Amino acid sequence: MSEERRQWVCATLDVEGGERVAGSPTRPVSMGMAAKKKLWKPDSILRVRFLEGSPALHERVLQAASAWLVDGVRLRFAPAQRGEPAPIRIAFDPGRGSWSYIGTDCRGIHPSQPTMNLGWATLATPEHDFQSVVIHEFGHALGLLHEHNHPEALIQWNRAAVYADLEGPPNNWDREKIDHNVFARFDASTVVTTDFDKASVMIYTIPSNWTLDGKSFMPSWKLSEGDVETIRKLYS
Repeated sequence: MSEERRQWVCATLDVEGGERVAGSPTRPVSMGMAAKKKLWKPDSILRVRFLEGSPALHERVLQAASAWLVDGVRLRFAPAQRGEPAPIRIAFDPGRGSWSYIGTDCRGIHPSQPTMNLGWATLATPEHDFQSVVIHEFGHALGLLHEHNHPEALIQWNRAAVYADLEGPPNNWDREKIDHNVFARFDASTVVTTDFDKASVMIYTIPSNWTLDGKSFMPSWKLSEGDVETIRKLYS
């Protein structure tokens, strides 16, 4: 696995039961799945505030994020005006990777703090990479979870190889964080699911050396058919 590919591992934590309305979205803390409790009400207008970055970058992000608003989905994104509350607040700190709070968890975060970081999204980022990162993180903001933690995924992990890749730079994750982000599986009773989708934008890139049977997984840079089915199921 290349240095660049390891760096593009979303740091959002979305496993474990319970509620999380404060603290870091990238540390192992008790929280819900993507759960039935973290979805927005249909017909919501989700205001987005950019805490930094140029207007051109903001426009590029909103254009990519709109991929989730397929026919039948009763949600809208809109840039927040000055003084207007915004549940989705975006920073672009390259030192903090890419992550997002899950769904309505962002309501518990202080208004001055970001609820999403797009550390790998710049005006110079190639289009497919940009789309992949932004759509993935906005999926989290809409309440979706990591697909490789799906209760039906049944991935045969080569744990030693995963630890070796993610414990080193640039991620430098400890084993607890790797266990939560990679190996944990959702409790099927707490989540809304469709069938496991190996091409989902919400799955990690999983190289063949990360699995015992040599299977690899590559997320799409755009919504898969399964992603479309899932978002419609949640918000139609």
